[in-house]
Amino acid sequence: MRFKIHLERVSRDRFLPINYQYELSSVIYKIIHTADSDFARFLHDQGYINGNKPFRLFTFSHLDLDKAKVIPEAGRLEHYGDKASFQFSCMVDRTAEEFIKGIFMDQEFTLGDKITQVDYRVSHIEALAPPVFIEKTTYRCLSPIFIRSKRPDGGEDYLHPNDEGYEKLLLSNLVSKAQALALAGSPMDYSSDEVALKLKPTGKVYKKGITIKQNTAQASKLIAYSFEFELTAPVELQEIGYYAGFGNLGSQGFGCVGVK
Repeated sequence: MRFKIHLERVSRDRFLPINYQYELSSVIYKIIHTADSDFARFLHDQGYINGNKPFRLFTFSHLDLDKAKVIPEAGRLEHYGDKASFQFSCMVDRTAEEFIKGIFMDQEFTLGDKITQVDYRVSHIEALAPPVFIEKTTYRCLSPIFIRSKRPDGGEDYLHPNDEGYEKLLLSNLVSKAQALALAGSPMDYSSDEVALKLKPTGKVYKKGITIKQNTAQASKLIAYSFEFELTAPVELQEIGYYAGFGNLGSQGFGCVGVK
């Protein structure tokens, strides 16, 4: 299911770090843990397992701030309005709608890093109607898609949508998620050798540098890309990408898309 979570700014402070995805992910885990520690432990520590790879099958969009400006030299966003929202998406069925709403409703949290923080309250939540999935669908990124490729020397390359191997890695990630769901009892099972996938960017591709765990010794900068694209793939894989995120690190706020 997918939800739009509406927020109100409740503090006088109004400066957020430009790179807030990791911090928002931490907030989501904390809210879920407060409401249901078993569910939170499953999401964070285990997730859906395929082989030795866990998949935390949720994602979320960037914040939509009603009034804001970017201060690039300070690495800050100034939210001088009082309303915000983001989309939260996960691989659960409609029977869990009230459970998910109950987890988030009326929660208050602080979002930010060691330098600046802003306090928000969840004002209301709406369940978004599911799109009609077809084998050729056009999407737009609500957060950038992150695709990484392991190198023989142990390093990683962060791929552009036009790079060789991008489609193959995107497909492999979707298939692995489908297989993890199958092992958890979902009636879908695929092999990447059996499925054809075609991805076609339909507009400008925007490069996004995202710093994870900024201002810490564990900080790392990832390169992801936001763009509109036409995807040809089985309907079940389209659905997984929409609800769990396309590409790597969906639970860190990558790969959230809307149907265009």
